Amino acid sequence: MRVACTSDIHIDLNGDAVLDALVARVRTVAPDVLIIGGDIATGAATYLKTLLALKEVTPRLLIVAGNHDVWNAPEAIAQGLDSWVRLDKLLPALCAEAGAELLDAGPVEIGGIGFAGSLGWYDLTTREHILDAPIEAYREGVWGGLRWTDHTYAVWKDPEGAPMAMEDVARVLRERLQAHMKALTTRRIVVVTHTLPFIEQIHRKEHPGWRFVNAFMGSLPLGDVIRADPRVVLAIAGHTHLGSDLRIGRFRALVTPLGYNKEWKGTTPGAAVANALKVIEL
Repeated sequence: MRVACTSDIHIDLNGDAVLDALVARVRTVAPDVLIIGGDIATGAATYLKTLLALKEVTPRLLIVAGNHDVWNAPEAIAQGLDSWVRLDKLLPALCAEAGAELLDAGPVEIGGIGFAGSLGWYDLTTREHILDAPIEAYREGVWGGLRWTDHTYAVWKDPEGAPMAMEDVARVLRERLQAHMKALTTRRIVVVTHTLPFIEQIHRKEHPGWRFVNAFMGSLPLGDVIRADPRVVLAIAGHTHLGSDLRIGRFRALVTPLGYNKEWKGTTPGAAVANALKVIEL
């Protein structure tokens, strides 16, 4: 099976030139399965347009949500909408309309291989304790002139309508992924998460701001769920915009994001897409 994957394509920010380049590249590599590991677009119209274009050039299109995909505008939040609505209602509807498959909603089996996935979330287990930021700064997402934007646009509420702590969101999504993996009957599994599940994938830099936002990169208990299943052969993640290709015990752990065009340093959309879209033979 020929699998192509990337993440963090941010079409609403990167524009149609990137979408056109991605469609052309997928057509060239001709995968059996295309995986987009989250952060497609915040706007529903752009999200749907992207899925429709990609589904034209691949037989199976598998998606997980990214943190940007579950953002709501402040006015929508004021009207009672939260990120669960986007994750559990809007994104599944958009994927269904485009013929894509949202792994957050459930696993799929293709050619004897199981695919399970989740947005995942963060629970401060990737926090750099060497930094002197107080715990309240992480709760508010503000420190040293930096603001973690998820705390503004990704609002999660419990069934009673009370705001949920990030740890509780991470736990719910981790338990969903664990149930989806357990439901698969295949001998091999590919797991796709948006946020990072392994400490080896966290990029360390001296800049205090970088150290602060590392707390919001992922969840190590999510990685424990993946490690615990001996059927996992490949774990794909995104979110960080910095790629890595590692061996985590018995399986490959791949992060292959496209990222924002301002991060490419003069690279053309076509070259950036060619670098970010990896092809794996399973």
